[in-house]
Order: sequence, then structure tokens, then C-alpha cells
Amino acid sequence: MKPVDLGPGEALLREGDPGRCVVVLPGVAYFSQAPLLWFAREAAQQHGWSVLELTERAPAGEEPFAWMRDRAERALATAAASAARVAVVGKSLGSVAARLAADRELPAVWLTPLLVRPEVGGALAAASAPTLLVGSPDDPTWASDAVPAGESLEVLELPGLDHSLQAERDTEASLEALRTVTRRVRSFIANLD
Repeated sequence: MKPVDLGPGEALLREGDPGRCVVVLPGVAYFSQAPLLWFAREAAQQHGWSVLELTERAPAGEEPFAWMRDRAERALATAAASAARVAVVGKSLGSVAARLAADRELPAVWLTPLLVRPEVGGALAAASAPTLLVGSPDDPTWASDAVPAGESLEVLELPGLDHSLQAERDTEASLEALRTVTRRVRSFIANLD
């Protein structure tokens, strides 16, 4: 693991196959050490991919959506500079980079994408590369009626979970949801090989 300067911005590179890199984009307060992103990263590494993780949060006073788009652009450019194949795993706020992934025809996993934001839904609907959307109808940012349709889109919808894909005060149900999501992400990444 080594630090990477995105100029500006900070990331960590976990080296695997230098020709394949997954870029991990966090949520506002959900970083790569949190369970969904931790195990998504583990799944990518299990299949030999390098992983570039964005490790910072938007500074106070900065508009978080613009900040994330900028950092995602920098992380994707850094990954593409050395890897022929790039994929994205993003959580919540990270989904504002869905347009970047769609424009570059990058496969992507979006964990609790902000479907309540029309620009996110529109970008996901435009995706032509394999794309996995994971969320819960009980998450107010998911908006089941706004889940886009498309040949490249897979959707995993898990009822009864919050925005972190956890069941309130039910550790076993939360762990089972994490297992389900991790299996699906692992399968998605395996199919990219």
C-alpha cells in the first residue's frame, strides 16, 4: 500500500495487476475502512486488481458534489495513466461520478447511489458498461421509482436497510446484508475478468 498524490487530493494504492485498477470513491462519512467499501476492495484484490482508494473528505465550506467530481476525475485519470482496464466502486456521494464512468464506458458498482438526484439517475441510465446498483427501498436517497433501466444495469435491492445498508439494531441482519452485497460485488468483479 502506498500513498498517491492526486494533486490536489490524497489516495492509497493497493498494488495488484498493474493493468487493472478499481477506483474506490467514498461517501460523505463512509470511507474505505467502512464495511461495504472494505469488502468491495477485498473482492477486487481477490481477483488480482489494483485498487486506488480516495482517502480524504470534502473540506468544510466546500461544495461536496463538485469536490467529489473533481477528486473522482483526478483518481480516474491517475488509474488510467497506468492501467488499461479501470472500474469504479462508489458509495453514495461517490455516485455523482456516475457521469464520468458512463462517459468513459467504465464498469461500475454504485452502493446506495443518490437516485434522488436527477443527474445521478440520468448518468446511470446512460451507462453502457456493466453497472451494478445496490440499495434499499427504505433508504430515502434510493428512490425505487427512480431506479433506471438499461441492458447494462444490474440492480440489487435489499429491503429493510438504511443508507449504510444496515438493519437498525439488528447485527445479524446487517451482517447478512453485508454478505449478500459482498457476494454480488465479488461476482460482478469476477465477470469483468
